Amino acid sequence: MTKTIDRIKLGTTAEHLERVLHHHKDDPAARALLMELGDLILAAKARQISKPLDGVPCERAFAEGVFTELTDPSVDEAYVAFSIELKGGLSDEDRRDLEKLEQLRAQVRR
Repeated sequence: MTKTIDRIKLGTTAEHLERVLHHHKDDPAARALLMELGDLILAAKARQISKPLDGVPCERAFAEGVFTELTDPSVDEAYVAFSIELKGGLSDEDRRDLEKLEQLRAQVRR
């Protein structure tokens, strides 16, 4: 199944990521990320992105855990939500897998 962009969801996640990065504006890495993603965030907010991207800028920094300490609100969570929508969102299979994972986590917490 070919993935498509939900422009509204993408715009919403872009706005959220931008707010989160502004919240952490005193952190040099957050400022750099906002500059790096600025044009992409603007295009997403303007509903100008119509095709999923294969990759999202700055993915490596997240894989390396650069932003794990920037929480409340979480830069990691905001970026992941934005990147998922940029790549065309979650498939039905992805959603089922996430549900199973959450069920397992709930069992472990008990």
